[in-house]
Amino acid sequence: MKRLPVIQSSPLPALYAAWMDQMLAGPIPHETDATCDDCAMLSTEGGKAKDRIFFNPDTKCCTYIPVIPNFLVGRILGDDDPNFATGRATIAERLRAGVAVTPLGLGQPAHFLALYGQSSESLFGRSATLRCPHYLGAEGGRCGIWQHRPAICATWYCKFVRGAVGSEFWQTLNRLLSAVELCLSRWCVLELNIGSEALSYVIPNPAGQLPKIDPLALDGAVDETAQRKLWGRWAERERDFYCECARLVNQLRWQDVLTIGGPDLKILSQLVREAHARLKSKRSPERLRVGPLQIVSMHEARSWIVAHSPLDPLDLPTKLLEVLPYFDGRPTEDALKAIAAEHGINLDASLVRKLTDFEVLVSADEANS
Repeated sequence: MKRLPVIQSSPLPALYAAWMDQMLAGPIPHETDATCDDCAMLSTEGGKAKDRIFFNPDTKCCTYIPVIPNFLVGRILGDDDPNFATGRATIAERLRAGVAVTPLGLGQPAHFLALYGQSSESLFGRSATLRCPHYLGAEGGRCGIWQHRPAICATWYCKFVRGAVGSEFWQTLNRLLSAVELCLSRWCVLELNIGSEALSYVIPNPAGQLPKIDPLALDGAVDETAQRKLWGRWAERERDFYCECARLVNQLRWQDVLTIGGPDLKILSQLVREAHARLKSKRSPERLRVGPLQIVSMHEARSWIVAHSPLDPLDLPTKLLEVLPYFDGRPTEDALKAIAAEHGINLDASLVRKLTDFEVLVSADEANS
């Protein structure tokens, strides 16, 4: 496997980090508040589930089985790092089982689609039944395919240093990289010539039509005849196919990816660049109002509130909550002077920006538009 240099400054896997390094004007900041090794979503001693949302320590956020595009499957299989052996084995086991193994990559098993699609909000982070097969519980709950993880896993965070501003950036980047994965997985299928009959099986369902859940797949079984038709000329050479996909994609620079993806990827790229610029900006609106928020718990000294996301609450001094109504659309400078004069509280620019980032305070101009 062709090895791309690991870009240490990027929080993304090496392949995507290299492409984003070519596209963005500057590095992507790390989300240091979302800690995988010391999960920020686990209840600490004395934590109360009724006050905040916590994850199951046996799953953390890995209660989602991602689609792994064919070229990433190939990169995983081709990574001979001995420290990666356990994670690589989880992919080999899925290939052996054959469930949701297609020329486009490793799909989502039928049992996952049936359960997760119905109750994702209540099950996410909690249900061990939905735990990702690449979650290495015996190794401290690590992701076994971390260095080659797909877009949805590479861009998902429970907490953000800059709150809603960070969330917007990562969601926009997920849209771009997910579109890249779909585009390049189809491109690989065409380049490697699986055969016309097999191509008809990888065309997605018509828009709005829900996929049918195959009873065999739901039971973890595979229809061997259907599987051979699905793979066409590459039947029984699935591993070789995935490795060839990796070889093709490893050669691409970001401009090559844009050429293959066309206008859709170019539009999404522009949106990511704009979201990245906002993430790097330190500007705050000149006039602010209090945004919609929920007080989760209030005590004499400190309170927990939720604004942009229930997974990303803020712990604030209760006295600060009491002066938020001063931000009523007047110039921010005037609101700060009034708070200092009447309450003796001096709020610095960085705190105001944090409240804005987390949508505790929102632009008065946007609120009135």
